[in-house]
Amino acid sequence: MKKIGCIGCGNMGGGVLKGLVPHDFELLGHDHTRAKVEGIGPEGRVTFVETPLELAQRSDIVILAVKPYQMEAMLEEIRPALDESKVVVSLAAAFSQEKLRLGVENRCPVVRCMPNLPVVVGKGVFALCFDDPSLDKAAADELLTMFRLMGIAVVLPEAQFPAFSSLVGCGPAFVLLFMEGLLNAGITMGLKAGVSRELIAAMVEGTARLALESGESFADLRVKVCSPSGTTIRGVNHMERCAVPGHVTDAVLEALKRDQEMAAGK
Repeated sequence: MKKIGCIGCGNMGGGVLKGLVPHDFELLGHDHTRAKVEGIGPEGRVTFVETPLELAQRSDIVILAVKPYQMEAMLEEIRPALDESKVVVSLAAAFSQEKLRLGVENRCPVVRCMPNLPVVVGKGVFALCFDDPSLDKAAADELLTMFRLMGIAVVLPEAQFPAFSSLVGCGPAFVLLFMEGLLNAGITMGLKAGVSRELIAAMVEGTARLALESGESFADLRVKVCSPSGTTIRGVNHMERCAVPGHVTDAVLEALKRDQEMAAGK
């Protein structure tokens, strides 16, 4: 049975382990807060490991879900346990594959992976970078299959990771802010907060499913909701006058700027 270990079991790391709980892996976790590991899945499903070094020794795939500024020290700590039989997968934003290779001193293949928050409910979207020449095809296919158990996974060159992170990694926060605006409107119109929240979440989920399954453009689908002289087109016209689409684009590009700053060490 493949042994998957994760160092850092907060939202992302814990979400990945949780997504793997129903599948046939031996799962190991390390975090400063032991309860975070022990609270993932049924009791005993994820084994708490006392130190990062021990976790790396016991794992076939070592997932690093620590902050970018912690990565160099963590790689140094686990380096003695690394060899060509292992793969290190980093979930850290703006920490390049070159830095990963230097951190492991080319002892094992390294992979960058960018997840987003819906991984915690098995609906994650992942980008995987397989640019390391020491990673063989069988190992790459195995990783791709593993992450697809938790949602959608695509392979991207590292040069496109900042765009993915800004669009898909940050995207849930932008969508949730929009949903918060809808919630305020529902409450203003007299709906109870709990009812509004449930209706809005279901509406967003259904709309996303419609977009995925129909294959139609977002614009074409939107037109189907806008009856002539109706309520929807009046609301859409207001959003257009307020330049909502442009502001959303600008928000993503601002996130991209910050990603670039972080990569430059700022």
